[in-house]
Amino acid sequence: MRTPITSLVEPLRSLTLAGAVWLLTACGGGGDGGPTTPPPTESLDNISVTPATVSLDAGQAQALTVTGRSASGATVAGVSVTYASSNTGVATVSPAGSVTGIAPGTATITVSGTLSGVTKTATVAVSVSGALPSTATVVAGSNSNDFTPASVAIARGGTVTWTFGSILHNVDFQGTAGAPASIPNTANASVARTFNSAGTFSYVCSLHSGMSGSVQVP
Repeated sequence: MRTPITSLVEPLRSLTLAGAVWLLTACGGGGDGGPTTPPPTESLDNISVTPATVSLDAGQAQALTVTGRSASGATVAGVSVTYASSNTGVATVSPAGSVTGIAPGTATITVSGTLSGVTKTATVAVSVSGALPSTATVVAGSNSNDFTPASVAIARGGTVTWTFGSILHNVDFQGTAGAPASIPNTANASVARTFNSAGTFSYVCSLHSGMSGSVQVP
């Protein structure tokens, strides 16, 4: 006995309708017949810096944390930040936002945050007391590729000791005039260098990209 054609058409029609509904839902269709529009990106309205004031002994360092915010108070990502000190003889600031005390006095750190052509600024008041130490210690990352602290300041004629753990690192002054001899690949040892010249002596570990530090000598 033959099956009537109409009995085959109705199930096919139902399947086709169900498939169309599924495709419309999967593609984000809604009552308005189009995809959902993402919310607009909020622009930079202001930046905040923590801590807002810094008090240091000479030779100490303090990291600054910068947060960009929109007019509604929401955090804004992707802000490019730069730093400047009003008096580098009292306090310096690294490109990463680490403030180091150099000599007694006061200074102002100006922080600028830029996003999509919009720049906002904030300031941090810094006061420094005491005299620079004649010694400092830097740890060459035992668990990560960094120097801690990344920046130190000592009196002229002072000594910095680098402590190396089980991971092989070195200290390369890259031929900077007035710098002491570089430290070759070293592990499980401590090595000291004396700084008899004034200046800022930047160095890297040539074994690990991005691993860097500096010694400041007024």
